Amino acid sequence: MQEAYDIFQTERGEVLEWFRQEIAGLRSGRVKPDVIINIQVEHYGTRNQLQSLATVSSLDARTLAVSPYDPSAIQAVEKALTNAGLGVNPSVDGNMIRLAFPSLTEEVRNQTVKLLHKKAEEARVRLRRARDEALKLVKEQKEKGDLTEDDFYNGRAKLDEMIGKTNEEIETSIRKKEEEVRVV
Repeated sequence: MQEAYDIFQTERGEVLEWFRQEIAGLRSGRVKPDVIINIQVEHYGTRNQLQSLATVSSLDARTLAVSPYDPSAIQAVEKALTNAGLGVNPSVDGNMIRLAFPSLTEEVRNQTVKLLHKKAEEARVRLRRARDEALKLVKEQKEKGDLTEDDFYNGRAKLDEMIGKTNEEIETSIRKKEEEVRVV
């Protein structure tokens, strides 16, 4: 039984981490560096995440500053930001790149909330798959005779309880992020 729980817990952790990263990248009323830190930049023939080539900071609620560690990387970073489809044009200011994001319209806010719910559903589907894998293992143990009927049903109930708690965590994250997106 413990092996099944471990399988589920491992996948649960991965799903929650993926979900947190995905919703961190969704833009809310205040622009956060998380929106751009995972953009891939090609520099010196290799592709790296922006966060490994530059520091990203917020200047105000709608402006981000990107300061590459290596000044020769400015053109590569600017090109990556331009091609990222952020809806803003980067402007080079010495050794820094500024990104001035426009205010979110109601339509964009609604689209962002829809995308948030879509990501949450993807996370729930992945959790159900993980639970199904763990249940499959428990069923195999039951069929081999390693588990009694009571142990099987108790294990199944515990897995359902674990997925329920995880779904509650996801719902809490959704409400928090949706509140951020809706704030003008």
